[in-house]
Amino acid sequence: MVSKIKVDEIESSQAGGDITFNTLPKIGGVSNFGRKNYIINGNFDIWQRGTSVTGGYGPDRFVYQNSGSTGTFAQGSFTAGQTDVPNNPKYFANLTITGADDEANIAHRIEDVNTLSGETATISFYAKHTTNAPTSFNITSWQVFGSGGSAAVNTSIATGQTTTTSWQKYTATVTFPSVSGKTIGAGSYLEVLILNPNNETFDIQIAQVQLEKGSVATDFEVRPIGEELHLCKRYYQIFKGNSSFPVGINKNITDNQYKVQSTVVLPVELRGLDGTVTIPSTTSNFSWQEGVNQRTSIGTINTNNGQLQIFTSWTGTSLDAHLVNITGDVEIDAEL
Repeated sequence: MVSKIKVDEIESSQAGGDITFNTLPKIGGVSNFGRKNYIINGNFDIWQRGTSVTGGYGPDRFVYQNSGSTGTFAQGSFTAGQTDVPNNPKYFANLTITGADDEANIAHRIEDVNTLSGETATISFYAKHTTNAPTSFNITSWQVFGSGGSAAVNTSIATGQTTTTSWQKYTATVTFPSVSGKTIGAGSYLEVLILNPNNETFDIQIAQVQLEKGSVATDFEVRPIGEELHLCKRYYQIFKGNSSFPVGINKNITDNQYKVQSTVVLPVELRGLDGTVTIPSTTSNFSWQEGVNQRTSIGTINTNNGQLQIFTSWTGTSLDAHLVNITGDVEIDAEL
C-alpha cells in the first residue's frame, strides 16, 4: 500500500520566514530530479579513453589543458577501506607535470553557458599532492558563448590555495555573471578549472568534484554508475573492434554503382549533431564485406539523429549479402 500526504498549505515555523524550493539542476540541458551536482563523473568512476593521457581528456568530462607543459593525467586508486575521503570512492585523478609551464590546469565543461547564469554556486573537492607540491593553485571559471557568440567571461573563484600530502576538502563560493545581453552560439559552455598559475613542476590529486547551487558545500552526491556512464556517453563513445553490422544497398542504374549504407543506433544520442561531432579514428578501422570478398574502402562516416552512419559505393553487378565490419576501436567525440 502506498501512503499519501495531502496538505493545503506549508508555513515556515519562523516568524516572517519563507520556505524556498531549489530549482533542479540541469545536466546536458535536461532537468534531473533530485540531482544537485552539475559536474559529470565527479567521482572519477568512468575512464572510457583509458587510465592515462599526456594531454586532453583523461577521465570522462575532465580535460588536462597543458598550456605548453608536459605531464600525465592518470587514474589513481584509493586503498579499500580508507576514511580520508568519504563515500568509499574507488578512483581519483592524478596530474603530474614534469615539464613546467604556467597555467597547466584540470578543467570541466558544463554544457550551455546559461547554466548558473547570475546565480550563486559552490564548488567543492578533495585534493592533495604526493611528492612535489604546487606553490599554489587557483579555482576559476570561464563562460564561453560558443560559435559566433560573445567574448568569453572569466571569473575568479578562489586563489592561493595550497595542498599537503593528506587529503583535504576545498570549498569556494561564487556568483556567476549573468549572461543577459550576451550573444550565445552553438557549443556554449560553463568551464570550471583547477589551475596552477606558477611555472613549475608539480603533482596534484583530486577527488569527488561537485558544483551545486547555493552558498553551502553539501555532501558529495554519488549517482548510480549506470546513470553516470549514460551522462558521459552524451559527449564521448567508443566502439570496440570485431563488430559487424548489416548494410542497405541501392543501385544507381546510370553509373552502375551500388550505394551502401550501414546505420548503427548509438546507445546514447550525442551532443551537438550540428557539425561539432568528430570521429578521430581512421576509416581503416572499417571494412565491408561483399559476399566472401573483404573490401577496405569506406567512403564517409558521420552521425545523425543518434545514429552512426557508414557509407561507401562500388561499381559492379553483385548483390550478395553485405556487412560492414568494425575492425578496430572507433571513437566518437562530441566534447565541448
